[in-house]
Amino acid sequence: MRRALALLVLLSGCVDARDLFAPYQPDEAEVKAVLATQRLDHYDAALVLGCPANADGSPSLCERCRVKSAIRLFRRGVVGTLVFSGSAAHSPYVEADVMADLAARRGVPDSAILRERKALTTWQNVRFAKYLLDDHHLRTTLVVSTADHLPRARRIARFYGLSDDRTGYFACDRDPPPDSDEEFAPHATVVPRFED
Repeated sequence: MRRALALLVLLSGCVDARDLFAPYQPDEAEVKAVLATQRLDHYDAALVLGCPANADGSPSLCERCRVKSAIRLFRRGVVGTLVFSGSAAHSPYVEADVMADLAARRGVPDSAILRERKALTTWQNVRFAKYLLDDHHLRTTLVVSTADHLPRARRIARFYGLSDDRTGYFACDRDPPPDSDEEFAPHATVVPRFED
């Protein structure tokens, strides 16, 4: 009985039960609606949602995509701080550390990087990162992930109080060109332009 009551309480506060019980099936109209929420010229922070590292601990394509866009946004002055979120959810490597270390190697100063190392799910990414955002007085947030993940991330962000007037969403897989080490080499001077 207690479990049923706990489940009922959880569902009553849930924006969309499909985020709990079914694999997420994004549709393009929903993705476009989420991407249209980016209204601010500057966000205090980019919240970079986690994904697993490669088996050897090197950044996966998913992590490289998200870090690439976060660094571009930081260099353009669109975001001030990069918050990397994710624990060792699907491998022995802490996702936040793998991504933050890549950003640091690519020139982002440690003073602009925060690491949330406990989250095992998207729900926890947002919940635990919100504590960091609040503790550092970061009021506006641009969530960085892949396009198909963002509608779900938005519902979860709203659940935890990240409203659309203070939160935007950015799809790393729609931020050409793809990730390359050459773009972030010390001698590189060209940063691709942000495209609407």
